Amino acid sequence: MVWVDDLLLFGRSKEAMIIMKDNLKSEWQMTNLGEPSKIIGIEITIDDRSVMISQKKYIENILIKEGLKRVNPVSMPLDPNTPLVPNPNEGKVD
Repeated sequence: MVWVDDLLLFGRSKEAMIIMKDNLKSEWQMTNLGEPSKIIGIEITIDDRSVMISQKKYIENILIKEGLKRVNPVSMPLDPNTPLVPNPNEGKVD
C-alpha cells in the first residue's frame, strides 16, 4: 500500500490538466482539493501569469525564535546600482 499525502500537478492548459488528472484517477483513488494555497509549509500564490512560492511564515518563526524579529530589514543588502570591480590584489587577502 502506498499513501501519497500531497501531490501538485502543473500543466500548460486546463485541457492538459484534465487529461493528467483523468489518467491518475484511472489508476488510483484520488481526491482533488483544487488549487493549493499551502503545501508542506510553503505558501503558494497563483495568478494568470505566475506561480509564486514563499516561506514567509517559516522565516518569521525563525526570527522570533532567535530574537531577531525587530531588526532593521532591508530588501537588498547591496545597492543594485553599485558598480562591481575586480579585486586589485588579484584575489589575495592581506
